[in-house]
Amino acid sequence: MTAQIPQVLVCAGGGGVGKTTTAAALAVALARTGKRVLIVTVDPARRLADAMGIEIDADVHSVHLDDAAAGKLFALMPEPKQSMRTFAEILFGERPDDLKRMLDNRIYTTLGDGLSGIHDLVSLMLVARAVEDTEYDYLVIDTAPSRYALDFVAYPGRLASLFEGRAVTFFANLAKKAADDGGGPPKDEKGLLAWGKKRAGAAIGRVLDPRFLTDLAALFGLLALVRERFVQLARNSEELLLGNDTRYLLVTAPTGSATADVDYIIKKLERLGQRPHAVLLNRSDAEPPSWLRQLSTATTGVTLPIQEAVAVLAGEAEARSVAGNEMERGIAKRNPGLWMLRLPNIEARDPSQVVRALADHLSTDLTRLA
Repeated sequence: MTAQIPQVLVCAGGGGVGKTTTAAALAVALARTGKRVLIVTVDPARRLADAMGIEIDADVHSVHLDDAAAGKLFALMPEPKQSMRTFAEILFGERPDDLKRMLDNRIYTTLGDGLSGIHDLVSLMLVARAVEDTEYDYLVIDTAPSRYALDFVAYPGRLASLFEGRAVTFFANLAKKAADDGGGPPKDEKGLLAWGKKRAGAAIGRVLDPRFLTDLAALFGLLALVRERFVQLARNSEELLLGNDTRYLLVTAPTGSATADVDYIIKKLERLGQRPHAVLLNRSDAEPPSWLRQLSTATTGVTLPIQEAVAVLAGEAEARSVAGNEMERGIAKRNPGLWMLRLPNIEARDPSQVVRALADHLSTDLTRLA
């Protein structure tokens, strides 16, 4: 990477725990301190874009969600349905003729955006490119809402190893030999099979359909042209995700399956040679909010219906507090020394208000978090 590598904060967690909102709040809190912050999501949902008011595309956008963070906060959220095209454009941006051949390749068009992990990979490639082009102090990565979301961490290194290996060279040589034989293999099936047997060996010619073999050779031939660029972006992505200073923040909430998700992700990180930096317990107020305490103790001007509503809210707050206490004790018992930060339940209809309110709560612990 030519630019300075930012401090990377990866937010991971199961679904329904407020992970995306918390990641956005963390980015806002950091930007308020004057740091340049880029937040990106590999979650194909639109929650982050809606909360921050940004476009969903392959470009980095300045975010104007908070006046104190203006000019310092940026966001990137690729369009999932355009992942394969974005992938090709990243690699062939300076080779328009080869880009057209890639987009016309039958294997490429058949795979489309259904290829497992392609959206995650494209998101990481875009991040690596953005960090190359512009210096950021912090990079906040919001993962997909799943206990399996961290699978993408190993993608860049594995693919870089593949492209550095012999497979790409093998199929690229097939494409080159086909071109040397007159611009490509014969068009009739019998001729194709003969060409496949001649160029790829009898075993491959028998197992693979010759047309498939032709398209596959052409695809790898094109990829060989941009192999160095692909490997560079993949290795840069790997460095961002698995660097010595990368911090993994587990976001959870006192819900039924959240504890199991946390335990699973911690074990997953261990297999990747990483460990969680902190656990953020969302919606787990240690105490009722001040406004609720004031209403609960008010003796005048409070009607019976309001008293009943306040009692319900107080009961819910107490239940969240108890559940948060139990969850905190359980995680601490299984993971001695792991720091946990409890965050309150924020009541607001506008997602941007929730983000700003959570940013207020996170601001006092930024030094320890980041």
